Amino acid sequence: MDEDATLDPADQGRVIHQDGMDVLRFERTLAADLRAVWDAVTTLEGTGAWAFPLDFEPRAGGTVTSDLGEYGTMRGDVLAWDELQLLEYAWDAPEGRWHVVIMLDAEGESTALTFDHLGPDPHHPDYAAGWHWHLDRLAQYLAGTMPAQVPQDAHFEELQRLYSGGEG
Repeated sequence: MDEDATLDPADQGRVIHQDGMDVLRFERTLAADLRAVWDAVTTLEGTGAWAFPLDFEPRAGGTVTSDLGEYGTMRGDVLAWDELQLLEYAWDAPEGRWHVVIMLDAEGESTALTFDHLGPDPHHPDYAAGWHWHLDRLAQYLAGTMPAQVPQDAHFEELQRLYSGGEG
């Protein structure tokens, strides 16, 4: 994404109250078909391009792992797997249990993506900035551009300012 691009308020995450808990939610319409988006969020190659490489055992009750290099290996649980529609997984980290849900719905030649971050702390501005940045990179990847393999950039810093209430 062009670091001088204007941030679209529709792309911003917001905390909602759902089923008795707070959830950080992002809703995006991605210019790619359902299969391309599903592959981008469930394959080692896809997740490695826009976030971090995740290896899923494709079933509820399966495992998810990621080689995080110097940070070790992340291992978690696939909580839900409904091909082309729903992926839910969680893993434990020093800051708490990470838990995300990705829901997809075909909209013609586009795909509606709902991304929910249930934990840790859905109110934390760094988590909102991080997921926003990763989802922008997902859109970039689906548009055919390989995102730079960097831990952060000027766009991420802009998002941190936005979500922490500073100037964007």
